[in-house]
Amino acid sequence: MSSIWNSIFYQPIYNILIFIVDNVTFGDVGFAIILVTILIKLALSPLTKKSIKSQILMKRMEPEIKQIKKDYPNKEEQAKKTFELYKKYGTNPFSGCIVVLIQLPVIFALYYVFLKGLSLDAGAIYSFVSKPVAMNTNFLGLIELGGKSLVLAILAGITQFIQGYLASPVKSKVEIIPSNTPIEAKTFQDELSGSMQTNIKYILPIFIVFISWKISAAVALYFVISNIFTIAQEWHIRRSLENKVI
Repeated sequence: MSSIWNSIFYQPIYNILIFIVDNVTFGDVGFAIILVTILIKLALSPLTKKSIKSQILMKRMEPEIKQIKKDYPNKEEQAKKTFELYKKYGTNPFSGCIVVLIQLPVIFALYYVFLKGLSLDAGAIYSFVSKPVAMNTNFLGLIELGGKSLVLAILAGITQFIQGYLASPVKSKVEIIPSNTPIEAKTFQDELSGSMQTNIKYILPIFIVFISWKISAAVALYFVISNIFTIAQEWHIRRSLENKVI
């Protein structure tokens, strides 16, 4: 399994990095990391777009799903009406998960490349890819990518927080509810969903800062560029769906 992962994911991405270092950025590892991250994110863009769109549409469907549960107590009828709703919106509850699972091997490979990519791994380089004579790991003359950078680690956490904020559902405006209207109790699913959203929004950025600081500035730079790309992509998708009538 390890050899398959290396052959399909790690080696191709690592060789792209080495090729860019040698032929495009002329030894500058920092800009090579930025370019490789953008290239891979562009390649994964159709999958990411589908995942983000699915999340947005699923959130848009929530009030209608709750109404179906109220109107149709029978489970079979609920399932039938819910399926019709998914068909109406052109999505399904598993599409986002499937897309994320497809991307995971590539994301892990990217992470491993930038974790190990500051020193030449001769065994992983293809015969037709020339090895760089020199590799400059001093990014912008300020940050040593082989070391640790608190600035990049904090930037990685901030961009992750912004990404999580955009991905979280936008709460609707507060409505005045008559005093005699019963307040609907939150279900376990609602509480679980809220807990996960809180973890993604607040805890994950702290974890990213810790990981970025502990491992290397190269990994922190990867997180920063990856998050910025995803933020721009999510903003664009939300804008395009904002006034779309389904």
